[in-house]
Amino acid sequence: MVILMKKWIIILCCLLPMLSCVGQKDDPEPVPIDNPDNPSPDPWAGEGDEYFRRSLVLDFTGTWCVHCPKMQAAVVQAQQLRPGRIVSVGVHCLDAMSLEPWSSSLVSRFGITAYPSAVVDLDGSSLITTSSPDLLLSHCDRLLKVRGKAAGLKIQSTLEDAVLNVEVEATAVRNGEYNLALLVLEDGIVAPQTGASGDYVHNDVLRFWEESPVVFRGGGEVFEASFSLAAGSGNLRCVALVCRRGIVDNVTVCNAGESIGYLFEK
Repeated sequence: MVILMKKWIIILCCLLPMLSCVGQKDDPEPVPIDNPDNPSPDPWAGEGDEYFRRSLVLDFTGTWCVHCPKMQAAVVQAQQLRPGRIVSVGVHCLDAMSLEPWSSSLVSRFGITAYPSAVVDLDGSSLITTSSPDLLLSHCDRLLKVRGKAAGLKIQSTLEDAVLNVEVEATAVRNGEYNLALLVLEDGIVAPQTGASGDYVHNDVLRFWEESPVVFRGGGEVFEASFSLAAGSGNLRCVALVCRRGIVDNVTVCNAGESIGYLFEK
């Protein structure tokens, strides 16, 4: 009997650490995209300058969500701590600002079950549900470090007669399969927000998302994609993504109707 009780005590001691984690929302560390000990070949090694690298943060939100302003504040704080390094995209869900079918598709893709949630660089391992700028930055910094040299991006856009035409060009650095996407964001939308106020200002609201169907090869190749859409009178910005094997490789942004060239690290 004594031996049996000792066995049960040992089993309970082993189970207690696991039981204590049930219900917690601790987020996993980002999983590296590539093996840093065996990086992809870089044909530009030792030549030219390195392109400026940014992170993309998808902020899943809704005007009905009482805690979502906390995540939005955390994203803004993370941007302030990493000036120019983070592009935020507000993916509204189940409200008047939802962009369908993209909002539902992104929710399904990343298994969003709690609001607010955020995802960095379209990497599912970076999903977080804690409104913490430090946690956001830990994912951004880890993925930037693992990524290494990223592709360069530039945007040329014109806005005439409420039509926005955008040309995106990318220069790939590493080998792999790449594709381009254009997102259009709107700033300054005033709408009631549960958990905040009736005149809450919504920024970075996703209004358009289109991906180029063409897949490009890396290794120094330059590739382009064209986009055209009807644009209203809002305060719009163009965000260009270059993705490598489905994960964001780099991001750039400019106001609609304006342009931005290649940027380089200092």
